[in-house]
Amino acid sequence: MYTHGGPGWYNRGMPGSNSPRLVLVGGGHAHLEVLHRMRQRRPSARVLLVSAYPRHHYSGMVPGYLAGSYREEEIAFDLAAQAAAAGAQFLCDEVSGLDPQSRRLVTRGHGTIEFDRVSFNIGSRAAGWDLPSVRRHAQLVKPISRAVQLRQRTLTLGRSGEEVHVSVVGAGAAGVEVALALRRLLEEQGARPRITLWEASATILDGYPEHVRRRANRILARAGVEVRTEAPVAAVGPSMIEPERGDRQPADLTVWLAGPAAPPLFRDSGLPVDARGFLLVDPTLRSVGDERIFGAGDCVTPAEDPGTPKAGVYAVREAPVLSRNLEAVLGGAAPAVRYRPQEGFLSILNTSDGKALLHYRGLVSHSRWAWRLKDWIDRRFVSKYE
Repeated sequence: MYTHGGPGWYNRGMPGSNSPRLVLVGGGHAHLEVLHRMRQRRPSARVLLVSAYPRHHYSGMVPGYLAGSYREEEIAFDLAAQAAAAGAQFLCDEVSGLDPQSRRLVTRGHGTIEFDRVSFNIGSRAAGWDLPSVRRHAQLVKPISRAVQLRQRTLTLGRSGEEVHVSVVGAGAAGVEVALALRRLLEEQGARPRITLWEASATILDGYPEHVRRRANRILARAGVEVRTEAPVAAVGPSMIEPERGDRQPADLTVWLAGPAAPPLFRDSGLPVDARGFLLVDPTLRSVGDERIFGAGDCVTPAEDPGTPKAGVYAVREAPVLSRNLEAVLGGAAPAVRYRPQEGFLSILNTSDGKALLHYRGLVSHSRWAWRLKDWIDRRFVSKYE
């Protein structure tokens, strides 16, 4: 649905208006910041936010939500309200096509949308999601709004009071946090959780130092989470999971958190992409192939820093750069700010036991104070956009 006018309002423009048309595709962290800054300084443009989902859930608090530490309303943003506060329109629809030459977007339910500038903040997909058995039987957490469905399904399983087998595929930071969160949720429901964490590579938490991985493995072991590395998954069924090597295992619930894969939108657009299909952007966050197209977050790869991890902390740092550069080009100026990925960042994983695993440079701590710090940082982030 559109808010603040019918579908023709944006494409035609307001009576007498010749202002440029900016489309923000996706309601992720970076676009929340763009809208936030528009509240203070309204742009000389007609702005439309398009998202396949009416709410954006803050990924940093999703494990806490799954474990019961937060209510949904504490971690979610109403995107229509965010757009309205910035003087923009909102369309709840999925963008399925992009034609840079004609400056048009194709949506699933509302036809085409014309743009003068467009920015993408649509995140990534889970690798392997195209496998038929995975699509049919596994539970996604991305897009993050599916975490609501995951929590409800886990609660239903837990109320049985019986043994519940859960497989979490992907032992990155999200997989570790979700495995521990679901264990806590099931235990609080009186069930007997049997959690298995599956990882195709040789180690969990790829990209983390070895001493952090060792600490995480000890935490998982104490929680009774079985870790299986070098164990790629071949298929998923309604009550089982099948590794490429070895026997099928029972799984009442399979959560698919394999690594990031690119959305197909850019591959079909003719724009330059990296080897995996993510949109290549320059340091001003513009497409290296079209200066009218911007992007931030997991859906893009900085062409000058292609090894930048797909993690939310990078989208948060990109957000003010994207906002200032969009403001500049809408005002007829050149982008003024360049983004350089930070060399390191503070990592705090919620272990759902009243503690968190903190890593920053040489410091590692699994403690209650680390959890309190994470909770304070996350609540502060959410309150900024309320």
